[in-house]
Amino acid sequence: MKKAAILGVGSELLEGLISNRNAQYLASELKLLGYSVIKIVTVGDVLEDIVKEVRELLSKVDLLVTTGGLGPTMDDLTREGVAEALGRKLYVDEELVRKIRERLSKRFTRIPDSVDRQAMVIEGAQIVENPVGTAPGQMLKVDGRIVLLLPGPPQELIPMFESVKDSLKTNNTFYQITLKYYSLPESLLEDVLRDILYAQRDVTVATMADHVEGVRLRLTTTMDKRHILDEMVEKILERTGDHLYGVNDERLEEVVVKLLKERGKTVAFAESCTGGLLSSTIVNVPGASEVFVGSVVAYDNEVKKKILGVREETLERFGAVSEVCVREMCEGLKKLMGADICLAISGIAGPTGGSPEKPVGTVFIDLFEKEHRTVKYHFSGDRNMIRTRSAMTSLELLRRHLKGV
Repeated sequence: MKKAAILGVGSELLEGLISNRNAQYLASELKLLGYSVIKIVTVGDVLEDIVKEVRELLSKVDLLVTTGGLGPTMDDLTREGVAEALGRKLYVDEELVRKIRERLSKRFTRIPDSVDRQAMVIEGAQIVENPVGTAPGQMLKVDGRIVLLLPGPPQELIPMFESVKDSLKTNNTFYQITLKYYSLPESLLEDVLRDILYAQRDVTVATMADHVEGVRLRLTTTMDKRHILDEMVEKILERTGDHLYGVNDERLEEVVVKLLKERGKTVAFAESCTGGLLSSTIVNVPGASEVFVGSVVAYDNEVKKKILGVREETLERFGAVSEVCVREMCEGLKKLMGADICLAISGIAGPTGGSPEKPVGTVFIDLFEKEHRTVKYHFSGDRNMIRTRSAMTSLELLRRHLKGV
């Protein structure tokens, strides 16, 4: 198997100002392309350090990917560092200068001369177009090895890497499928599938879990054994199909929007503790306007009463965080919005506001179409984790309702 290394350039990485999301993404992608990532190195914006690391890493790997340091400021030194390490010249590509300035002129009236630094090209490099930002990437071949320079912002790096990754493939590419679950805990999923997952040695199994995407079951094998993995997935889905919400890059909100379109249904939300997070999540999906009617952020009890028609008696007797309250929120939302499906959330996100009867993390969610489907949850974590879990669990509840499970 060929070897690869990732070099993150930027003092902000060393100082902990930003996390190295690029390394995580690239390591996963490079494995599928047939590379063993043997080193992930971070270096500051110091020319001598960049030169030293590039030389050292290139002596050990077939592919070196650098991230960051391609911007217009004087501390963006990756181009200079790689050029010096390879003993190659830098030149200014006038056509690149024109393209960069043309793009910036649509956003700014004054363009500083420093942007021309982004058009500095290493001798012999192939330009990698940047569809999002202004800093192009570069790819070079050096004595049978490849050096790929990519910018630091993930929203720029990812589409640029996707555009060139076919040219990086080796003869040992991998086949991988990731199955995603939100309503099934990681430990229970493994227990249910133990005999399927670990009864063979041809497929590597990895599970990951977080409060945003839920549990991800990643299955990897070599291309010549992909049929074994496919057969395994069939067996897994026979046991866990109702809980599966997506495969590979599918996101829960995308799946929900797709199902709403397929069923010809519209949805509206009434949010209290999530403060509009659920609405924001679903409108991240292109085309959500076809199925999402709107929402009411009823954070204050007066809004619950005046806009959604929650009774004063309900709030006094049961409280805003209660089954009765979320049901009345849904009924009021139905009258207000007229959506086919209404969903309401009310809970205690913390860190204060809890009680022995209703501790922090207590959340009620009601889904109302023809009948009410109300569920009480006890989420753990900090304030934002509880809010995120509430929003994502609401989407999972909506997904299961649309699937009829």
